Amino acid sequence: MLMRILPTLSRAHWPPDAYTRAALPERVLQFGTGMLLRALCAASVDAANRAGAFNGRIVVVQSTPQGSARVINAQDGLFTLVERGLQDGAPVERTRLIGSIARALVADAEWEAVRAIAARPELQVIVSNVTEAGFRREDPFPARLTDVLRARFERLPDGPPVFVIPTELVPDNGAQLAAMVDEVVRDEGGGDGFRAWLSTHVRFCSSLVDRITTGTPPRDQRTALEAGLGYADELLTVAEPYSFWAIEGEPAGLRAAFPIDLRPESVVFAPDIGFYQERKLRLLNATHTAVAPLATLAGVRTVREAVNHALLGPFLRALLFDEIIPATTLPAGAADAFARSVVDRFRNPWLDHEWRVILTNQEAKMRIRVVPLIVAAAKPPQRLALACAAHLLVTKLPIGALGDAAALPAFVEATTRWMRVLAHEGVEGALAHV
Repeated sequence: MLMRILPTLSRAHWPPDAYTRAALPERVLQFGTGMLLRALCAASVDAANRAGAFNGRIVVVQSTPQGSARVINAQDGLFTLVERGLQDGAPVERTRLIGSIARALVADAEWEAVRAIAARPELQVIVSNVTEAGFRREDPFPARLTDVLRARFERLPDGPPVFVIPTELVPDNGAQLAAMVDEVVRDEGGGDGFRAWLSTHVRFCSSLVDRITTGTPPRDQRTALEAGLGYADELLTVAEPYSFWAIEGEPAGLRAAFPIDLRPESVVFAPDIGFYQERKLRLLNATHTAVAPLATLAGVRTVREAVNHALLGPFLRALLFDEIIPATTLPAGAADAFARSVVDRFRNPWLDHEWRVILTNQEAKMRIRVVPLIVAAAKPPQRLALACAAHLLVTKLPIGALGDAAALPAFVEATTRWMRVLAHEGVEGALAHV
């Protein structure tokens, strides 16, 4: 049987009843061509354009030799977002053509074009995701961002304010990026006027992103999806239905420049995003970190398999609802609702989230995400003690690696006891006793 050759996605596939893409100005400069920003920033801007709220497009900057700039331009900035997962326990699968990207530029070859965009008065938002590895002073991004802002200072000093919104998964990413830019200016010298302009015309906004995005699906799934769509899409992006972006700053100012907060469950502007950071760090990230060693010892490969496991599944739920939530300062109702959505996300039948990947940097994650919960607990939490026992066995670390938790005699005793149980009875034996 002959295979059907599909046309490549192009502007011809854009539905005429959607917004007129070519008429919209380029209002966002985005550093990073990766799938997370496609599923988060581009999708949010697209939704705001469809609602008639934002009316702008994104110019993407490819900062490294490897990236998607060529494909983005070949497809006229278009890509298909496939959302697959569970919502309120029910399966969800939907597709949407995203039209908010205007074009892509390669930093090494087209830097003057990047600087020119930054000097346009309609450009008021700069978003970044250069990965946590590239979010360092010694890497190219801080210097490039500084140069872009300098171009605006030199060519449009009295222009409207610019909101710089990093999405890299580091604490206080806005403040950290502002400090790196200040250091670049100081190292370059002669920047008093520029520094003064930065303080009045640029707002560095910390942000929190939360969306599990797996990118291009396996070849067999992609073939089936493309057959249904009727075109080939090299940027086909698969993500969970859940999507959340919290941006810290003065809401009215943010909304004037970047009105994408149409649905508060998806995008939030707030003067302080500490609540959202705590919610994700403790209820989602800490649960991942605490369960990963136990799942590894049990030979369970993915998060979904653990949630559906006869012993690990009930353990994970009890850990989350009975020990983690009470150890936080989160309002009980909000914490319970988010925790239920976390369990749905963990059960996603289309997502293979492997514990071996989650175990990366496990020692640091345990100290940051889990240990504060142990210290805040009213009494030694037994499930967290079992999780820590498995953590020490998997990482081969001494109990002192638990930081402040190692100074709690009752918790140390419980963890040591669980280590003996794991050694003699294995994970299933230990889970049967908890």
